[in-house]
Amino acid sequence: MTDFNAFKTRSEFAEQINAGYSARLNGAGLSTNPHMVWIPTQDELEPRKVQPLDDKALAWQHGWRLADKDQRGRGGAR
Repeated sequence: MTDFNAFKTRSEFAEQINAGYSARLNGAGLSTNPHMVWIPTQDELEPRKVQPLDDKALAWQHGWRLADKDQRGRGGAR
């Protein structure tokens, strides 16, 4: 698992982290992550599922979760 708290990793994925942070502040859900890849399934109860997340998708998600944590810490939207 990639450590998005490490300076080198944060620098490498700053664009995705910032985009995820901004998306959360704008009210977007985790499922709006543009780096997620959905694949169709034959299961009618679960017509599609997401492929394992790559580092860009995980970085976006990390930024989203940081914004969520920051807003909750300030008494923002829940």
